[in-house]
Amino acid sequence: MENYNLRVPENSNKAKALIEYLKTLDFIEFKKSRMLQDEPSEIEQKLIDQGFDDLRNNKLIAHQEVKQSIRERIKRSQ
Repeated sequence: MENYNLRVPENSNKAKALIEYLKTLDFIEFKKSRMLQDEPSEIEQKLIDQGFDDLRNNKLIAHQEVKQSIRERIKRSQ
């Protein structure tokens, strides 16, 4: 089976009619997804903003510190 991606403008009545027709066909499976260039979701935007806030306020942890912390937690759990 091959997969095809269609980008359909949500404000087009012709596109909506086409989608509704395609949904009536039993051999077509629909999966709605956002394209990568779409705006981030509200949750994603909050996480991005939080990351920038942490960066501005020097609330960062070095990569090596995180790795060491994970190693220690693994050792303690064994």
